[in-house]
Amino acid sequence: SYESNEESENSGNRRNVSDTLNKDRNNKVEKYIKLENTLKIWGGTNKVINFKRKEDHELNKTIYNYNNKEIHVSNNISVLNLNNNNLEHINFLDDILMHTYKHKNLEIHILYLNIITLDISFNKLEDINDSILNLNNLKVLYLHSNNIQNIVQVKKLQALLKLKKFTIENNPIMDIYNKFYRHFIIHYLPQIKSLDFHDISKIEKNKSDITFNTHKYKFNLE
Repeated sequence: SYESNEESENSGNRRNVSDTLNKDRNNKVEKYIKLENTLKIWGGTNKVINFKRKEDHELNKTIYNYNNKEIHVSNNISVLNLNNNNLEHINFLDDILMHTYKHKNLEIHILYLNIITLDISFNKLEDINDSILNLNNLKVLYLHSNNIQNIVQVKKLQALLKLKKFTIENNPIMDIYNKFYRHFIIHYLPQIKSLDFHDISKIEKNKSDITFNTHKYKFNLE
């Protein structure tokens, strides 16, 4: 009958709509990896990884504990945000920056070598992990509002030849070196163009070299 045909047609349409929705949902599942119900990573073309405001143990969960058998995060990632986490160290970067990590039948391939911006501000870091020095393409490093005291920690960032923008204000290092703080940082990192959100002029750069050579002995610096 006409009514039964119409009902059958409507039922078929509903199935088609349902199938379409399921396909869309499956496509999204393939494209997105949901981490701890707080974070989505676009697999393969991701540009930004945001781990903002996560405790250290949560970060480890986020990085390692998945139900999936394999997770591949593209080396196209350009921004890694770890600020406001109360981190005292970032040793876990040794595991995720360049390695294939195997954990409970899970393979995680994470390549962060193309990171351009790293934000680890507003934590409790006392030193700069050497793994950061492997980020050869890093141009922006936010380290402000941590617990860094030794300027030698900053000096090793000379290895980041592409680094242009650097922040380290609101660390104990500011009080320790006082009025020489900015000059010493600029001297140690001649490649940077901006320090603590302020551009560095040629005049300031030259003055910083002179200031460092004049006062370095007070702090036993080389």
